Amino acid sequence: MSENSLTILRYLPNSLSLLRILLIPLIIFLSLRDWPAYAFGVYIIGALTDLLDGHLARRFGWHSHFGSILDPVADKLLVLCLMPLLWYQTVIPPLFTLLVILRYSAQLSVFPVLLGWLKRPFKVAPKQLPKLATVVAFIVLGLGFAQQLITGIPLSTPVTALFISNLLIAAAGIGCILEAWVLITFVPRYWQIARGTHDTFE
Repeated sequence: MSENSLTILRYLPNSLSLLRILLIPLIIFLSLRDWPAYAFGVYIIGALTDLLDGHLARRFGWHSHFGSILDPVADKLLVLCLMPLLWYQTVIPPLFTLLVILRYSAQLSVFPVLLGWLKRPFKVAPKQLPKLATVVAFIVLGLGFAQQLITGIPLSTPVTALFISNLLIAAAGIGCILEAWVLITFVPRYWQIARGTHDTFE
């Protein structure tokens, strides 16, 4: 493989993260147009880009400072935009939606507030619990789109729809606990970094 090809491939993880952001309006459009199969399919593609960009960056060492910021921002934008959509469509429980909006809005605000306004550089070394909370949020979204898909299929059985609904409620319940804990630990650290007494988000 030529050096130019390798150089281009180094940008593949960042391209996948950008694709994840670009898919957001398409998913919203498909969902609002009541095309659940397409919305679910495009969402799965978006979720897979999250797995793939991280895998490629770790496997081939295609890390960059821009990518380390873009990847989590893409995740947060995807969840932050789609969670209220499914709540509006009465799919996602309101408490989980509220906690997700609070957490992801607070986390995204660090860029304009800490970097742009206060000029406070910071590092990110996420622990397993915030990562698990994000995984649960992705699962809840996937179950939400799957529930819309199953409900729209004329030949689907009530048992299948009930199973997915119960699974979604259980996942959202776990997600509420995780999101609350992440918020409880994130807000004090945010304040410490803003005051200049700490420099790392865990």
